Amino acid sequence: MKRVVSFRFMSDETPGPRGAARIHQAAREVLAGRGYSALTMEAVAAAAGVGKSTIYRWWPNKEALLADALAEVFKGEEIPDLGDTRAELRRAVDMTMDNYADAGLAIALPALAADLARHPELLARFREVFLWRKRGNIAAALHRGVDRGDLPATLDTDLIQDLWAGTIMYRRLMTGGPLDDDLAERLVQLAFKV
Repeated sequence: MKRVVSFRFMSDETPGPRGAARIHQAAREVLAGRGYSALTMEAVAAAAGVGKSTIYRWWPNKEALLADALAEVFKGEEIPDLGDTRAELRRAVDMTMDNYADAGLAIALPALAADLARHPELLARFREVFLWRKRGNIAAALHRGVDRGDLPATLDTDLIQDLWAGTIMYRRLMTGGPLDDDLAERLVQLAFKV
């Protein structure tokens, strides 16, 4: 069962799970189809088949709505202990690649980040709901590898994750380089070599 994430920006009253999911989906569709600059509360309301006031009841602005909608779909689950560091790290890299698989959403992230930077409370909530959870789960897998003796004791788990995500995002947005099994394997290797 998929958990609906809600930041609850305006009030303790939130849309039901189906209503929130429909509005989140509409926001992602408008974003992917028209781009960040064309994403308005009016466009999302029309795509979701709800009134604009309904959306404003739960989200104060498009940044809050979009942060919620993206946090709902970005993967950040725990990496299970497989007893195999390489396999666990491959799952972590694959999860990171999956988060940037949708070109429309990947392209919108820099614009969203720039807008969220002007709203520290929204940026903090996005980080809390999605980013820190994902990074914590990947760090746990990296620490297991250190504990097993497979990875260097001095491994900087934050830097490894920055290198992974930065490489994947840069390829997706700038170079158009492949996001394939070869890249995933080379990114995993970075953890073993530092």
